[in-house]
Amino acid sequence: MTNLIELLQHQHLVWQGSAQVAPKATTTGFTELDEHLAGGFHTTGVTEIQSESGVGELRLLMPVLAEAKVQQRLIVFIAPQGLISAQALAAQGIELDKVLTIYPKDQQQALWTAEQCLRSGACHSVLMWSYQALEIHHVKRLQVASETGNCRQFILREGKAESLSLPFDLSLSLQTHAKGVTVKINKRKCGWPSEAFHINMVDRWPSLTQQALPDNLIPFPQVQTG
Repeated sequence: MTNLIELLQHQHLVWQGSAQVAPKATTTGFTELDEHLAGGFHTTGVTEIQSESGVGELRLLMPVLAEAKVQQRLIVFIAPQGLISAQALAAQGIELDKVLTIYPKDQQQALWTAEQCLRSGACHSVLMWSYQALEIHHVKRLQVASETGNCRQFILREGKAESLSLPFDLSLSLQTHAKGVTVKINKRKCGWPSEAFHINMVDRWPSLTQQALPDNLIPFPQVQTG
């Protein structure tokens, strides 16, 4: 029995709650998130991000995506809900000729495309938007492909009931916050879930956060009617 447990631990299939060793990670670019993830995002694996569209999910990933310039590898967007802003990417130092945007006709094609990109070894990160239910074998295939090609997979979607039963390496929930986003870790490999915490994005994107009102402003009195 001891030998079997050691074998499973070696294959990262068993994690002890007291263990501190985790797969290799790189900074997310946000101190608060790095602290909760014990260093940052893993360099491989499948990460789920649950949120409504446009709350700051891409801003959260921008510092990580900017790493692709150093590595001279591709960033792939698969089935985004809207158009990806080239200006926003360029402003973060991302080379546009290293960005691919693919619009498959259905989720089956999207999953196949993601798997091929992950396996290729040419990609730094693959982002896929998914609005249909996923199954265990979908995530497992993406995990294997991610390890093969040494590439990250991010799956962006709205909250799904089956998420906790799926073998994501990391699952995050995002909500809006006046200074950035509120994050909750639902599950993660080699670690525990977390309570909600805030990520401050004021320094990076001041125009996209709610600024404090000056204390010398006096609200204009409302006109009483009736």
